[in-house]
Amino acid sequence: MTLEQLEQRVIDLERQVAELRSERRGTGVPQSPEATFGMVGDDSDFDEIIRLGREYRQQVNNEDR
Repeated sequence: MTLEQLEQRVIDLERQVAELRSERRGTGVPQSPEATFGMVGDDSDFDEIIRLGREYRQQVNNEDR
């Protein structure tokens, strides 16, 4: 691959990354991990997910014994 081809590839990749970032901003997806803190605090579906995960882990741990 020539230097010119490599430079063009980097330019293309940078453009694609910029497009993906701009698309993501419009979806309401938080841009940083800190922005997600507390998002599911009052979500009963999330509480159910946690309960089912705990139940599954307990079942697997009991089977291992």
